[in-house]
Amino acid sequence: MKMSIAFALGVLLVTGPSARAEDDDGFLGVKIEIRDGKLVVQEPLEGGPAEKAGIKADDVIVKIGDYKIKDTVDQDELQTAVKEVSKHKAGDKVKIGIKRGDKDMTVEVTLGKRPKE
Repeated sequence: MKMSIAFALGVLLVTGPSARAEDDDGFLGVKIEIRDGKLVVQEPLEGGPAEKAGIKADDVIVKIGDYKIKDTVDQDELQTAVKEVSKHKAGDKVKIGIKRGDKDMTVEVTLGKRPKE
């Protein structure tokens, strides 16, 4: 299963306007996909918080703060991951656990403000 979406705190862009982010919600700034049951960064948004923190395309997100992503990601787990990130506000520092190749890493991201659309 391959699904591509923007990972924007508190909002799944595929759900439409009923799921609106608050003005002060933080913004991670990555496009992600579910690839082989994993939450994979398709690309960090240029100049966004994730890119500034060093998150790269093909990184697998395994942890958000204290929340460990399940071993097999589906749509429900994706929504849970988004909710975990949406607990934070712009300016908050959040530790994101990633797997890059065979290497496990933790990256601290200072969330930005969600851009106006």
